[in-house]
Amino acid sequence: MTDTADAKRIDKVARCFDSTGRLLRWPSKRADQLLALWVVWSYLPADLQMSEPEVSSMLRDWHEYEDFALLRRELCDLDLLRRTSNGRVYRRIEHELPAEAQALLARFGPRGA
Repeated sequence: MTDTADAKRIDKVARCFDSTGRLLRWPSKRADQLLALWVVWSYLPADLQMSEPEVSSMLRDWHEYEDFALLRRELCDLDLLRRTSNGRVYRRIEHELPAEAQALLARFGPRGA
């Protein structure tokens, strides 16, 4: 269960997404950006090696403001996504999804493939 402050934050970040979980705009506050990145991370397939074009294509499909490279870099910087030294292979790094991110994801319902 989230407290009132968490519920307010989740409400605020939820407004950055459409009803299907597609990111419409990048949050201005860093803490809100991190919460949004957890949602995006959760959409990446687990246990799959992906090329940069594959990752970019997925990220491009999940947001509206045309900066998939920012999302990819942020995910790598936060160690949610790793790439080989030559940048050819990407893999989602498994973590436990924070409670706030779980609550935010619950608003969007099941994610289609």
